[in-house]
Amino acid sequence: MAGRRDNQHPAMKNLLRHLLVGAVLSAGTCLWSANIVWISFHPADNSPSAPAADLGFTNAPDAPYTQLLRSQGHTVTRVVTFDNATVESVGFLNQYDLVIISRSVPSGHYETATENAAWHSLRVPVMILGGYVLRNNRLGFTTGTTIPDTASYELRLRVNDPTHPIFSGIPLDANNLTVQPYATIVEWNGVVQRGISVNTDPVAGGGRVLAVVGTEGDPAYDGMIIGEWDAGAVMAGPGNATLGGPRMVFLTGSREASGQTSEIAGMYDLIGIGPQLFLNAV
Repeated sequence: MAGRRDNQHPAMKNLLRHLLVGAVLSAGTCLWSANIVWISFHPADNSPSAPAADLGFTNAPDAPYTQLLRSQGHTVTRVVTFDNATVESVGFLNQYDLVIISRSVPSGHYETATENAAWHSLRVPVMILGGYVLRNNRLGFTTGTTIPDTASYELRLRVNDPTHPIFSGIPLDANNLTVQPYATIVEWNGVVQRGISVNTDPVAGGGRVLAVVGTEGDPAYDGMIIGEWDAGAVMAGPGNATLGGPRMVFLTGSREASGQTSEIAGMYDLIGIGPQLFLNAV
């Protein structure tokens, strides 16, 4: 979703980006280096929020994602999630190539019409990892609030558009099901966390659902895991704001176990083809 800012024609940028997707993952370095901002509860990889530290975390619960991005040559700046966003207060985010909203944020920071107008005004591409901020009483990427958690230890995806560049290098079977798993259930200090919170209502704004939960019997079966929206789409959240730039939903990160603080949500849960898909998406 991101690329260097330069004077190339947009069509040429897109062509180059598609050619580069997944091309050098096995070599350990990404050729398309992006300047990424990561929105999270946690101010630094080695500085978890106080509630997370109280549960024994010495690093941010979502740190493996930012560490993976840096290992591939991307620059990542953490910004602590903030309430009561306005168009003016989020404007500085347009200087980055990509904004990623971690699973590790409170959905209440993304619920009012003013907050919707602010976040949707961003011209820069935005990638969203958590389902709770997508509901129609939040940012409005879906038309409802239904959001079960996955329960599969080897969660597989069913791909709706195998030709999309995000699936470059991802093996699929005859039914477009990923051959390898995508994500698993994680635990912290012996406590099993809940799975990925997946929106199962229809998407709003003409979004394209690229992949869904494909593991039959899972509580979130057929729910969107990956989707994309074009600039200009009108969303279903408060105020029906219009997207100022492209958006991608890429659901990953655990939900906290019942009774634990939500500030440990978003623990890294990718396995199998999950890490490659994540890097392809970026």
